Amino acid sequence: MKNVSVKQRLSHVIAIFCCCLLLVGCKKIKKSDAEYEREQWIEGFADSIAFYQGKTREVESELEKNNHEIGTLLENFGKVSNPREVTGYYLLNGWQSKLPLTSTGIYARINENEKLELIATLAGATFNRIGVGDGNEEYKSNVVPHDQAFNYRHQKYNTVYFTGGKADTIAEYISRHHDDKVVLQFIEGDKSKNFAIPEDERAMIHKTWILYSLQLTNQKLQRELWICSRKIDTFRRIMDENSTKDEALQ
Repeated sequence: MKNVSVKQRLSHVIAIFCCCLLLVGCKKIKKSDAEYEREQWIEGFADSIAFYQGKTREVESELEKNNHEIGTLLENFGKVSNPREVTGYYLLNGWQSKLPLTSTGIYARINENEKLELIATLAGATFNRIGVGDGNEEYKSNVVPHDQAFNYRHQKYNTVYFTGGKADTIAEYISRHHDDKVVLQFIEGDKSKNFAIPEDERAMIHKTWILYSLQLTNQKLQRELWICSRKIDTFRRIMDENSTKDEALQ
């Protein structure tokens, strides 16, 4: 009877021990709603990292293609350095010998800061603004005051340099209509003179705009790469910080 009693006690102890293990196991398996929400929250960051990593690969592929196109187009442009000007610029090949203009006209170039410049010359009169349009679309530049720098006069010619968003819009308009007649307005106050842009000047501005627009796309893609990189770094940092907290609580 004594031996049976010991066995029974051992059985009870083992049963109780097993129950305790099951209870502990159940306690570990069972999670609160807050814990599930936290896990999903962290998994969301992992998904975001994967998304932006994929986006980075796409942008890098576009950037590589874009850089190749820019490199090909740049073969048609030459770098010009003029000691009288602050920065150099890129000009379509064949135009170096045509400048400065000795008659009314307009051309485009891209400076070292990758900004488009439109340079217009008017013979026999003065102006400080230009415009283009066809009745449906009308675009005008900013006024560039006469300062003998960006708006200078020499003999019977007045030459003005235009740059910025409004100049870009005018160049883009001329590029879109390079196969059509485009009338350029030379404006000063309420006075204006119309000039039909010659075919070679329209073609020159068109080719320059194509290169410039690719450079603008390049800048946009580089910004996207930077944003993707920052987001990935941020999500990783948050995940690392929370992993550290979880380890500390265990």
